Amino acid sequence: MASGIPTLLGQVASVTNAVSLVASDVETVLNLFASPKWGIGQDGVYSIVPDSIVSVEYKRDWSVPNYPQENGAFQSYNKVNLPYDVHIRMTKGGTVSDRQAFLTTLDVMAASLELYDVVMPEVTYSNANIVHYDYRRTSTNGVGLLTVDVWLEEIRIAPDAAFTNTSAASGADSQQTGMVQPQSATTAQSASVSAVQ
Repeated sequence: MASGIPTLLGQVASVTNAVSLVASDVETVLNLFASPKWGIGQDGVYSIVPDSIVSVEYKRDWSVPNYPQENGAFQSYNKVNLPYDVHIRMTKGGTVSDRQAFLTTLDVMAASLELYDVVMPEVTYSNANIVHYDYRRTSTNGVGLLTVDVWLEEIRIAPDAAFTNTSAASGADSQQTGMVQPQSATTAQSASVSAVQ
């Protein structure tokens, strides 16, 4: 080997190691700027995009019904899982038209019967509907910054009852068989009604 020329064979391993470290760093940086992992959406698409999510409060309750017994005693029975509540505080700044579009979208979402997902990095809560929202603007938080509170509540979707094969005909669902024309009562039916009165 000529003097002054480094041996490349020993350097290939360190170059490969450096390239893999740079590639993992690029992936980490790109994940920092990826789409938001917090918000309100449907089917993986965010329905409303605030500048930031300030806080998320989640509440789930269970109720244990009680019934009275003799001598002032009571007994507890069952445990009922109540719908969850989510309170999200978000902010929106930008231009007047940005804030106006944000409020218009939020108003349409709140007035609808659509079900939304509450998305967080750790968990997604499905089937929620907006039941309340409010916002405030103060001189201390900037006149050009909206702080919006949104309350969502879980909507339970009940399955349709399906009675197709019952043991008695009276237990089956009614069937639409077309229009029914009114008919006059027969003489025997009229006589039986008169006898009852």
